[in-house]
Amino acid sequence: MSTAEKHAALFAGRWVGETQGCDAPAHVWEITQNGIHLDIDTRWEGETRSARLHGTAQDDEPAFLVNVNCKAVMVGTQHFIIRGWDTNDTRGGVGPNHDVVFSRPGLAELHAAEVWEAYNAAHPPVDEGADDADGQDR
Repeated sequence: MSTAEKHAALFAGRWVGETQGCDAPAHVWEITQNGIHLDIDTRWEGETRSARLHGTAQDDEPAFLVNVNCKAVMVGTQHFIIRGWDTNDTRGGVGPNHDVVFSRPGLAELHAAEVWEAYNAAHPPVDEGADDADGQDR
């Protein structure tokens, strides 16, 4: 089994996502693994209509890419974070995108906010419009 397949296996199962910094219904995900590939059945809490997303596990870290450029990063064994996942399309195009912390159902859900705060302290978000000291955009 490759490292990417081992990483993919970490994400298999049910997850509940909590948007950080914005009031939104929970994201309910059921993830199945096929090698390094992940199939994600997703729906909003309280809704029955779902959609299917696809992800690809990474070899270099316990993470997967979804929607090509969004990275889901495992934090411990009970959480993963996708920065900017909750887009403003659910809020009429108003406001910024928000990070989502996905937790295993149950007690882990109660710790989503503190996991997010600790993750951001250890991995500060990059301000994509910021200039470095040399005046170059990064």
